[in-house]
Amino acid sequence: MDVFDALVQAPILPTVMPMAAERLCGFCEALHQEGYSALEVLGRPLDAALTAVAQAMRQPQRAKVNWGIGTLRTRDDARRAVALGPDFVVSPAFSRNVLDVAAEAGIAYIPGVLTFQDVQDVIDAFDERDVPVKVLKLCPVYGLTPEYVMSLRGCFPGINFCPTGEITLDNYIQWKQIPGIAAPMGSEFVPHEWITSGDLQRVRARLQLLRSMMEQAAAGLRA
Repeated sequence: MDVFDALVQAPILPTVMPMAAERLCGFCEALHQEGYSALEVLGRPLDAALTAVAQAMRQPQRAKVNWGIGTLRTRDDARRAVALGPDFVVSPAFSRNVLDVAAEAGIAYIPGVLTFQDVQDVIDAFDERDVPVKVLKLCPVYGLTPEYVMSLRGCFPGINFCPTGEITLDNYIQWKQIPGIAAPMGSEFVPHEWITSGDLQRVRARLQLLRSMMEQAAAGLRA
């Protein structure tokens, strides 16, 4: 399964701050056991993220999930991230420089968008590179309505959106019932302290809850 298909089918795309490689691998193991297939490590700061990812990706967990590196803003950021061989890279907004580096390396790139023009600009730039647009990060979603998102999807029907910013357990089902919404992104779904303390029992329970909520949302769409 490629990374885009994984994000369309996953309950969430967990995003984590840099942490010890041992804890990062433990979280990846929990993700794998619960049927989650992707993880984004945020480059905040980028040096710490790259160090953690470089160490973690030498472990067996490398093959168990799709690894992403986020918060890339410059060509240099992208080059440093791509050198580690992640499965995908993410940026807060669209960057032609990040696209150039990712495309040359054959690595999936998920830029952030918000407006119809943002999406069109991404399509135009990706088309120049002969790269398909399948999944985009919708960021931030503060104040966006379901009607707006459905209009966005209506104009760009082949694209799925991973929303981030203000997606919580309280509004998760509402968002997942909007057509075209892929895995919501965020660090609040699984609290950072649960991961860094190695409390994998609580981590797995939360992952199970999120999968149940995704199934509930899907049932609502079919009703």
